[in-house]
Amino acid sequence: MNRFYEDLIRQMEQEFERSDEILRRFLHSVTSPERFWEPQADVYETREAVKVKIELAGVRSDAIHVELSEDGRALHIRGIREDERKEAADRILFHQMEIYLGPFERVLPLPPGAEVDRDQVQATFRDGFLMITLPKRVGPGPQSTRIPVQG
Repeated sequence: MNRFYEDLIRQMEQEFERSDEILRRFLHSVTSPERFWEPQADVYETREAVKVKIELAGVRSDAIHVELSEDGRALHIRGIREDERKEAADRILFHQMEIYLGPFERVLPLPPGAEVDRDQVQATFRDGFLMITLPKRVGPGPQSTRIPVQG
């Protein structure tokens, strides 16, 4: 099968899984207001690192918390997007409401087999995007071993 079609099918499967997850979380949020929305995220690899890009427009950088799980297999991102008080006070009626406010949380599994160098992980926030770089741990390459000759 053509690589393009394989990628397209994989993307469609991910979208179906994601929409199912969104519906489940929405229904859960009706009874649990502490976790309301999940930001969009891209997770990809380069030769040197696993990279995570998360869309967080309107979130202050000091309201973002990022943690790498103990086993190094998942990234946990949480925080809150708050409404500006003056803007909120001026509203009298909504005609359309698509921008989620309040707490958010996202747990992203990292690609299997990617060993992360915990001491070199970096996160930057610019232009509404959180970019997390998780450098891959580089193990020692093949080394020659000198073998002494007896006799």
